[in-house]
Amino acid sequence: MDQSTSNSVQASPSNGYHHQTETITYMSLDLYKAAEDGKIDPFKNFAGPLDLLVTPIKDTILHLNLASPSERSTSFVKEALDMCPQILLQINADGDTLLHIAARYGHLDIVKLLIEHTRAQHQDLESAGEAVRQMLRMTNKSKETALHEAARNDHPDLVELLIEQDPDFVHSSNDFGETPLYLASERGHLEVVVIMLKACTSLAYGGPNGKTALHAAAMHRHGGIVHAILDKKTSLVNKADEMCWTPLHYAAYIGASRVVKQLLGYDKYVAYAADKARRRTALHLAACQANIKSMREIIFKCPDCCKLVDNRGWNVAHYAVISKSDDALKILLANPSCIYLVNEKDAQGNTPLHLLAALQSHPRSLMHHAKGHRFAVYRQNFLCIKELLSRSPCRKSYQKEIQEWMRDLGGGPLGQIVIKKDDFILTFERARDSHIVVAALVATVTFAAAFTLPGGYGSNDDEKDQGVAILGKNSAFKAFLITDAIAMVLSTSSLFIHFTLALHGYRQRFMWLMVYAFRCIVFAIEAMVVAFVTGTYAVLSPSQGLAISTCAIGLSFFIFVFFILTRINSTIFKFSGI
Repeated sequence: MDQSTSNSVQASPSNGYHHQTETITYMSLDLYKAAEDGKIDPFKNFAGPLDLLVTPIKDTILHLNLASPSERSTSFVKEALDMCPQILLQINADGDTLLHIAARYGHLDIVKLLIEHTRAQHQDLESAGEAVRQMLRMTNKSKETALHEAARNDHPDLVELLIEQDPDFVHSSNDFGETPLYLASERGHLEVVVIMLKACTSLAYGGPNGKTALHAAAMHRHGGIVHAILDKKTSLVNKADEMCWTPLHYAAYIGASRVVKQLLGYDKYVAYAADKARRRTALHLAACQANIKSMREIIFKCPDCCKLVDNRGWNVAHYAVISKSDDALKILLANPSCIYLVNEKDAQGNTPLHLLAALQSHPRSLMHHAKGHRFAVYRQNFLCIKELLSRSPCRKSYQKEIQEWMRDLGGGPLGQIVIKKDDFILTFERARDSHIVVAALVATVTFAAAFTLPGGYGSNDDEKDQGVAILGKNSAFKAFLITDAIAMVLSTSSLFIHFTLALHGYRQRFMWLMVYAFRCIVFAIEAMVVAFVTGTYAVLSPSQGLAISTCAIGLSFFIFVFFILTRINSTIFKFSGI
């Protein structure tokens, strides 16, 4: 079988080694496999330069060999380069050199070999150093250097080596506007970031759309990287992107309270910066997303931020109301300097109380926390609030008008601003039907078991024994009755909670009830299992072996529960990086 297939495709002298048109040869499957496996012998018999032996996407034998995360043989690479030095700077269809591929997959020894081979091609140190720098600075079709690849894929040793060879070069951004530092910061590669901050004499901090590496770290909650970058370049804390969002805006919007605290620690006045779209501050964004901890950090450091309004006249209380979070309102109203905000009107004359009423929520909770100002609010807005809460014909038109005003939150760098719904509530709502079915099933089973007692009822002629449980004096039977009653009460309690929540809606303020409903179901199931075990034992007690075996099988349920909970916890720790 032929080892290769000749084609009429002409070689391009893009790397500077070929000065005349030559015919490319496409690899056969055997040669392809040999290149991947690092077997040099099949290529020694190839008639022609190895740089002309490529795949349809212009990968050479070394491109194929290095494109794997597993350890690669330096001897194969060295022999191939000795046979054909031109292959060193050859690019594939994506513009990737061997150095790009080696950096992408973290082949540190191969990168060292490529650098040494480049130096060996020149006699004096100056020209050798220049040749190495040219190789390191070569970009592919995405305008990425080898350092981009190493930083993106978290190869600290390789990053350190590449920078050491060319510490003064400013690595520009790729086609997506990402610099190597931005890529490492976005992905949370702390060690890579620290190396770059220490080793690079000329470092580019930029990212797409005017963002910086600090934006990337803040919006992905990488607190260690935020600290490292700010220690090196504190001025980035005030740097805004094209939408005038600072890193604090991103951290406050996503609820990264630790990052918010870090940023404010370097410069608390960044909390007063407003974005371009709506003149929103970080506190406004945190309030509309009900990010309680972030709100608390900003208000503690900069209480005057509460006085700032956006271009519609909305203050932080307006944003807290539309988040539909009682906790967000409580944080504001617990602060004496913020209570007056409930009286402030926006551009259409709506106070936070108007928005609350338009959401068809009773304002008494807000008024209760407003304390001394509650009567002032009522006197000022009594008629309008009364109309919004009454059954008057104009109520719906008022509510619709204000609700449309509230929905228009504008956009930002992360897309359209929307009011988030609590993840726990969403999860609970999706599982609600299952919870109700399980609770109803447990209630039905335990109810039936209470009237179909183990051992049956007495049927003697003596009136005292008629209708009395035969095993009434048995300790296991007594335990059965108690645990069965517990399961019955807990399951019906869970059903009642769901019934109550259905009337008032599944809201954040009722989260404690949701938790209780779930716990009631769990404990009801456990009590039902214990009831089964004790009831079975009461019936089978004359046969100790069978009774103990049955109880052991029944109690194995708790071993299974322990195993599942352990696996869940280990999975959470694994994916959270703990």
